[in-house]
Amino acid sequence: MKILLIVSSYAPNTGGLQTVTGQLAKELLARGHDVSVITNRYPRTLAEREVIDGVQVTRWQFLAPQLRYVLCLRFDLFLAGFLYLPLTLLRLVRFLKRSRPEVVNLQFVGAPALFVMLAQLFTAFRLVVSLHGDDVEGLGKRGCFDRWMFRSLAQRAFSVTACSRFLLAEAIAFEPSIAKKGRAVHNGMEPLTQPAERLEPAGMVAAGRMFPKKGFDVLLRAHALKKSKQKLTLIGDGPEREGLELLARQVGLNGEVRFSGPKDRAQVLAEMAGADLVVVPSRQEPFGMVALEAMALGKPIVASRVGGLPEVLRDADALLVKPDEPAELAAAISTVREKLQSTPDFGKRNRALAAQFSIGRMTDGYLEAYGA
Repeated sequence: MKILLIVSSYAPNTGGLQTVTGQLAKELLARGHDVSVITNRYPRTLAEREVIDGVQVTRWQFLAPQLRYVLCLRFDLFLAGFLYLPLTLLRLVRFLKRSRPEVVNLQFVGAPALFVMLAQLFTAFRLVVSLHGDDVEGLGKRGCFDRWMFRSLAQRAFSVTACSRFLLAEAIAFEPSIAKKGRAVHNGMEPLTQPAERLEPAGMVAAGRMFPKKGFDVLLRAHALKKSKQKLTLIGDGPEREGLELLARQVGLNGEVRFSGPKDRAQVLAEMAGADLVVVPSRQEPFGMVALEAMALGKPIVASRVGGLPEVLRDADALLVKPDEPAELAAAISTVREKLQSTPDFGKRNRALAAQFSIGRMTDGYLEAYGA
């Protein structure tokens, strides 16, 4: 099958979306499918064309004139949109007519979405739309045009996938036509062994980009309620980091929290491998890759009962709590600590449960959505 993946961002950029689409592209290629990727050329220093893991990757500027550029005084982007909208659309239509993919899979409704929708006016193709999180959960904060575009893409799509049943239900609530052609395709990951680089015991670990939706402020307040000698390590960076460091001092956690900063995936796994417990205190989580990685490492988990986390952690050695409740989170952490004292192997069986979320199983789900 000839498959074109169109995604807002791709390797060498890093993140959950980039990881999932990279895994999918490699597995499709390994199964004998003809797969290529078109993505946004950002940063602009990236090559326009290159081969990554055997997959041809093409990068273009998916820019269109948008009011938000004017509101944030980015007149350069607003004006550039008048150039790149017709230019990139023409390139895309030519590519589609020349290569004739059997399936065009839009991974995340982001910058390329408008171009994909307009391209359907000039050439026919089977469109599959794959949802990953903020493209659904962020719709309420977007303008009328973005919401209209989402609905239009969903209505025109041959099928729609979402990375969790929770996210699929959110999408259906917004656009009911998805119900007849939507399916949940959980993200997958390669089997993990304990990383070769084992760091010093990390105690309790939480990892992710430091945005309010990740709930790290809730974890800090919970840790302050149940002070212990166990160290707390926060891995990641983002706009909320300075505020979190200030909060740690305000709640009396001086020296009891380590902000390790941004790490690559291998380093994150090494930190988690040395932890006794992994905490996912999110307010919003469409899937829960950190929780899945913790499971694959055989770690017990305390997580918020939000989004896709209950699906990922079903039957796992984990405690789920209400989001945004420091006292309940603190109590759950204490319960897991006590459990580890009486049952040191608590969490080990999570490895077998994590194996259900394989790249092979994920790819099977996508191929079914493609109509293969």
